[in-house]
Amino acid sequence: MRPPEHNVGVSWTRYTGRADADIALDGDALHAELEDRIRVDNPRLTDVRLERATATEAFDAEPNRRWYEVTYLAEDPEDNS
Repeated sequence: MRPPEHNVGVSWTRYTGRADADIALDGDALHAELEDRIRVDNPRLTDVRLERATATEAFDAEPNRRWYEVTYLAEDPEDNS
């Protein structure tokens, strides 16, 4: 995960990173799985909301999974900035 780009509103921060998901998913199911993966990889973040996901050409994911470049909004209760 890269550092946040900038604050959005009072407590939301925009992040960019990478997450993987089942290749059979699309639409709302895909977004839900990507949000879940982001939460697992970043347990300190709360209220994660996927903003954008773009499939990558990376081949290092597990079988039947695909990597996505993701942009998401989240709250970080530990952020003291």
